[in-house]
Amino acid sequence: ENKKKGIASIAGLDKFRSTEKSKSARGFDGTFTIGSQDEEDLKNLNSNGTPISPNEETPSTWSSRYSVERQLMAITGGLDSTRMLAKMDMLHSSREKTKSARGMYRASGYAMDGSHEEYNDYTKTSSSGVGLGGIWLWLRGTLWSDDLELNHDGTTQSLVRREKAMQKRRRFRWGAASLMVFVVLVGVLAHIGSHPRKSVAAGVTTAGEGDVDFYVLADEPFDFSDTEQLTRELEALKATSAEFIIHLGNANGDKQSQCKEYGFERAAAVLKESAVPVLVIPGDKDWAACGSKKKAERSLEYWDVNLGKFVEHWDHPLKIDYSEDVVGNFAFLHKDVLFVSVSIVDAPTEASEVTNRLEKNVAWTKQKLAEFGNDGYRVLVIFGHARPSEKQNEYFSPLVEEVKGLNKPVLYLHANSNGSFQQYTPFDGVENFKAVQLEKRGREAPMRVVVMEDVKDGDDTFVFERRDPTMERIEK
Repeated sequence: ENKKKGIASIAGLDKFRSTEKSKSARGFDGTFTIGSQDEEDLKNLNSNGTPISPNEETPSTWSSRYSVERQLMAITGGLDSTRMLAKMDMLHSSREKTKSARGMYRASGYAMDGSHEEYNDYTKTSSSGVGLGGIWLWLRGTLWSDDLELNHDGTTQSLVRREKAMQKRRRFRWGAASLMVFVVLVGVLAHIGSHPRKSVAAGVTTAGEGDVDFYVLADEPFDFSDTEQLTRELEALKATSAEFIIHLGNANGDKQSQCKEYGFERAAAVLKESAVPVLVIPGDKDWAACGSKKKAERSLEYWDVNLGKFVEHWDHPLKIDYSEDVVGNFAFLHKDVLFVSVSIVDAPTEASEVTNRLEKNVAWTKQKLAEFGNDGYRVLVIFGHARPSEKQNEYFSPLVEEVKGLNKPVLYLHANSNGSFQQYTPFDGVENFKAVQLEKRGREAPMRVVVMEDVKDGDDTFVFERRDPTMERIEK
């Protein structure tokens, strides 16, 4: 039964082909049937009855009127399918390769120099692996180059789109550069923090966490003209790593105000401008050089009221112990460094007073050394006003014997007696005992002292950083 239906279908097709159609005036009715032929078709037949193809390389079994080649040539202006496909392949290849004006040249089938050499895309590498050369080429062509690019359809980019692409590249460059700088800075800071020594800036010492960083000055303010300059320098210490300041005496050295109460009040007002805590010891002009014993005692009372426990004006972590026997003597332990101050002056007073004071200084120093024990501190720093000499022999002779047995670095800091800044060994045969004399008053800003924690071979335990004097101080 199925076979019969199939035969009937073919028979119906034959019937459809044999259907008569009305003819138009020109012999054509404007319709066609599959397999039908007209006069135009008969003209384009070969001798064997097959249609003549417009392209002999691609013969067609279709009627010439409805041939793909004929329609394609009409659309493309004479290009047959073979040439059209070749042109499409070339266009596709140029879009893939062309990234810039240079790429347009390299993507062409023929080099401009006539060498017919094929060029590869310069943003890619022929290497099978990822090497430095490939990374550089990728950066240069994709992220770094500002050459003109093409859109996805092969047309050139508009100015707005190109500008946006260039801005994106610029942001990438700045971001990469900033990241590199940040990484370098972190590395440098980490290195400095683990090895606190000289920083990158020559002459500036970077204090580590275990180092003691403080400043010392003396003989200031000595008159009204010095007050403004000293105030600015004390305020500037806020930007430093200073932990405290030691004033080595003669805070009221002006001839007009010397030994008078308002002079100490003025000195206190100036020193309060400091950004870090200030500890003060008395100098000879603060009391010993006032003339009579009565004036000296009264002046020392003024000093004690205004400057005796001056550090209490600041909040600080220092645990300071004050002597009950000698005005101006104090001591404290900070970061395993023992600091002791003693009242030592150059100006002559009664012999009994000198002996009594120096003997009490010896007792005070030995008391502190015994209190903390040999293992309780690693460095000893002593503050005084006068330079070691025969006048103070009753204090320094017993001290030297103590220092010899310590086997620790010992430093004695004092004000200027004569000359300028000096670092020296005050006693022969005692190499671990060093002394430093400050610069003359008004000639130098407060001097920085750093007591180093981690001392290696060839390094000094004490670092002294002298700051350049300002023009105001030079003129003085």
